[in-house]
Amino acid sequence: QMIMNMVDFGADPQAAIEAPRFKVADGTRMQIESRVSQEVRNELTKRGHKIELMGDFSAGVGGGQSVMIDPVTQSRLGGADPRRDGYALAY
Repeated sequence: QMIMNMVDFGADPQAAIEAPRFKVADGTRMQIESRVSQEVRNELTKRGHKIELMGDFSAGVGGGQSVMIDPVTQSRLGGADPRRDGYALAY
């Protein structure tokens, strides 16, 4: 989900990491962070998913750090997940 946020939606590493996450279990059961809007959760329920809220930032959806090099400027951008201990470092 973090990589998709960067590649498909153009998010920087920090925004991509901090974006709300979810995981699917048992076919239609979704464990989802409560920061996902009620409107989205309602639509998922209409489509047959059973929603289980995990809190605002849940370590249950993983954790990650990221470093990216901008291909044009060669600048390094980093991000660290508030769900876990860690930091990004690039030089």
